[in-house]
Amino acid sequence: MQKAIKKELVRKTFHILGVLVPIIYVLFGKDLTIFYLSILLLIFIFLEFIRIRAPILFPLNRISGEIIRSFEKTALASYIYFCVAALIIVFFFSRNSIIIGITSALIGDAISAISGIALGKHRIKNKTIEGSFLGMITVTFISYILLNLLLSIHVITTPILLGISFFIFDIVDFKFDDNFILPLGMSLVYNLLEVTL
Repeated sequence: MQKAIKKELVRKTFHILGVLVPIIYVLFGKDLTIFYLSILLLIFIFLEFIRIRAPILFPLNRISGEIIRSFEKTALASYIYFCVAALIIVFFFSRNSIIIGITSALIGDAISAISGIALGKHRIKNKTIEGSFLGMITVTFISYILLNLLLSIHVITTPILLGISFFIFDIVDFKFDDNFILPLGMSLVYNLLEVTL
């Protein structure tokens, strides 16, 4: 189990780097963020082509062996899905949806996965209720802090609804990569809450 936790820690460390998207958005704006994500996506697609078609030429074999799950060895890796989701989010959603949706989804997913491996006892497919629950608590906490920082409001309804949404997105098997579903779903939910509440 220690090896599984260590592998997931390494994997989620790379996933957390996705928080650079909202940071770049805040610092440089929408257009440069879309440009950055587009260039990154092209680089990732090129690297994925090499990794899958000519693994001997892939420059990051050792790292990819640490972070890529077994089913990803011959399929697209998670960073491609995240990049596509981030492009959609930045292109279509509000500033706060980008910041809160992406940040809370990435941190919640990391906590969910690591705590699920370490503490999970009740499995639903490849997720655990304990991991998803701790991810939900994390998302509620992170979104509460971000709402206070961004809007200077102390509202708990939106963070609780985001936490519940995360739990649903995390525990339900949508038959699609969760690195696409979680950030896009969380940003969409926040965008809808922003408009309606």
